[in-house]
Amino acid sequence: MKVKCIKDTEGYWTEGEMYQARIVTGGYVQVGDDEDLDGENWSAQPIEYREDDSVVYQIGGIEGEVLFEEVIND
Repeated sequence: MKVKCIKDTEGYWTEGEMYQARIVTGGYVQVGDDEDLDGENWSAQPIEYREDDSVVYQIGGIEGEVLFEEVIND
């Protein structure tokens, strides 16, 4: 699946860019960053389920705020 970075105060991602992600246990996703596209070190939890069936995810365990939006293909 692909996710789009919609907010990054940490500097590991680029807002507006797409990143490869994969769903893991509990609805979390693992997502890559600008230096490690495979990104098995970053886990994001679902924080918002939208009416269009997309999901907003947030990276946990960091001081800043990093948000991703699931990309829904029509």
